[in-house]
Amino acid sequence: MIGQVLGHCRVLSKIGEGGMGVVYRAYDEVLHREVALKVVNKDLGLDPSASQNLLHEARASSSLAHPNICTIHEVGETGGELYIVMELVEGKSLHVMSGEGGLPPESVLRYGVQIASALARAHDRGIIHRDLKTANIVVTADGLVKVLDFGLAKQVGSGILEGPTRSFATVQDASSVSGTLPYMAPEILRGEAADGRSDLWALGVVLYELASGRLPFEGRTGFEISSIIMREPPKPLGPPVPPGLWATIQRCLAKEPMQRYQRASEVQAALEAVQSGAIVAADSGTDRSAGAPRTTVLHSVRHAHVRKGDFLLLVGTTKGAFILRSNAQRSRWEVGGPYFHGHTVYALAYDGRGSRHRIWASTQSYWGTLLRSSEDFGKSWTNPQQASIRFPPDTGVSLKNIWQITLGRPEEPDVLYCGVEPAALFESRDAGETWSLVRGLFDHPHRPRWMPGNGGLSLHSIVLDPADNQRMYVAISAGGVYRTDDAGRTWTAQNRGIRAMFMPDKYPEFGQCVHKIALHPDRPGRLFLQNHWGLYRSDNCAETWTDIANGVPSDFGFAVVIHPKNPDWVYVVPVESDEFRCACEGRLRVYRTRNAGASWEPLMRGLPQKRAYETVLRDAMSADSFDPVGIYLGTRSGQLFGSRDEGRTWQKILEGLPSVVCVRCALVEDAFGESKASPRESHRTSSPAKSATTPKSQQTKKS
Repeated sequence: MIGQVLGHCRVLSKIGEGGMGVVYRAYDEVLHREVALKVVNKDLGLDPSASQNLLHEARASSSLAHPNICTIHEVGETGGELYIVMELVEGKSLHVMSGEGGLPPESVLRYGVQIASALARAHDRGIIHRDLKTANIVVTADGLVKVLDFGLAKQVGSGILEGPTRSFATVQDASSVSGTLPYMAPEILRGEAADGRSDLWALGVVLYELASGRLPFEGRTGFEISSIIMREPPKPLGPPVPPGLWATIQRCLAKEPMQRYQRASEVQAALEAVQSGAIVAADSGTDRSAGAPRTTVLHSVRHAHVRKGDFLLLVGTTKGAFILRSNAQRSRWEVGGPYFHGHTVYALAYDGRGSRHRIWASTQSYWGTLLRSSEDFGKSWTNPQQASIRFPPDTGVSLKNIWQITLGRPEEPDVLYCGVEPAALFESRDAGETWSLVRGLFDHPHRPRWMPGNGGLSLHSIVLDPADNQRMYVAISAGGVYRTDDAGRTWTAQNRGIRAMFMPDKYPEFGQCVHKIALHPDRPGRLFLQNHWGLYRSDNCAETWTDIANGVPSDFGFAVVIHPKNPDWVYVVPVESDEFRCACEGRLRVYRTRNAGASWEPLMRGLPQKRAYETVLRDAMSADSFDPVGIYLGTRSGQLFGSRDEGRTWQKILEGLPSVVCVRCALVEDAFGESKASPRESHRTSSPAKSATTPKSQQTKKS
């Protein structure tokens, strides 16, 4: 081929050879540049139809203009030779660079982000690589990653894909398998079609190989490798591989596609999050124990510049958390985040007791649920090496999620509570350092008959009675409301009058799917409740409940917020039905009662009223305690709205967020323990509301 001309490219020298064909250095005599010329191997036996498909695929791949994708300039056929003219990429392949010991974690992350970015672009255009491996990823002298052969394995893949499944020949003996089988996803070995998630599996193999210098699935024969891929987990990677990188690799290598990341952009975000976090060990000069959590300092995340006296909105989403800062006017917002890229943040809380400025967040991801905290408004977060909230071994269950973080009473500044899934209550009496399971509730005789709802069997509401320090309420989906009058030692079901539409007995003792409960400190005997079909009030400490769904378009909903200054004012957001959990009639309306549920009025000015198929989840609405009071809500479509006049008018604060699952208010008190912006604290609607006589030095703005 040397000296021949294909198209308008003259072949200069041979660069290399692979299963698909031979690659030559060539000179484009029209554009006067050197290029790479790949001549497809005739031994592949492509019929005319397959040849045309290959050319079509190459032309489609040529549209992938991306700095990390090798550009295809031209495809063609002449004299029976199929050829592809590509950008000439000079550098080293990652296969060569990884060597025996692998690369430093910083290099793995840097290259991994670029590969994931390339995959994201291709997948968005409907193009799957199908043969991603370190051998066809090149790093230039400038450190730029170039992924080769996008989409081309599809038309020449019969040898690659069928070799291991038909003959299970050894990798050494089967050229069609060599260098490819170890990167194949389990679903391909099962004979299923490849999709973008198969590329993400291969990316996991690549990352593992880069981090360790070895493949995650190795064997002497193709059969052995295939069996290991299908059934065995990869050997763990310890230091110096960061835990976050190892967790990302593990998720890419989940055996079932549904358990992996679903998009390459998610892998990119996860790697960037690890890349941006510098692990800072605890100061050896302190008296903290050796097992104390390390801290993740976030360098590449935008932070809100919080000052004393500022007002904060803490927003949890399905892909991270955000901190919004404003002042008493609440007209302009500075946004910090996202924190915890790719993690679902179901619960947030701000603890200003005892001169603290601590934000709590629960983060849920594929590799578990952790409770984290920040003392500097998001600039750094604790990075626990294991979950601080854990079920005792004798329970036989494990933590799935933290749904609620609730501060203890003001006179107990080191007390915290968490409601979790599977339904249980945990308590900390040392400011979150250690946690214990509240056995009185967990061992309740009703527990074996509690039924999971759509969101799982979760304890999502914790309400402390401000007038009785022995009394507490919790709500469980789907267990109902339970109350303790002896500080958690014993619990009674408090569901009389609440319907359970999905059960044969419509008014059972327990088993109702309660979505939220709330209490106002000025009326500690009165509670409001949003059920799975039902809106209720109790005036006798939850002994009985009365239906108050008078004038709402639907009594199905999730959130309940009580006006922090007027116990008769309550806000809810009805949705159409169990089957269609969107705003009624496609109009986002907040309904308010000013007479404890005797009647309701819609509040909609400034909210979308056309095709607004929105949902506001149980913890995605809250209230501040300015004068006038502000109300805030986030939607599953990622919009954040606020009202500065008790709900009469609304403004859009932010849009384009991931699905919002939690909204919390906080006021940062000044150095003297007094608020600069608010005459009185606001109250957490899903947790203990503070007494009106609480000293200001112990108050914090919550909802």
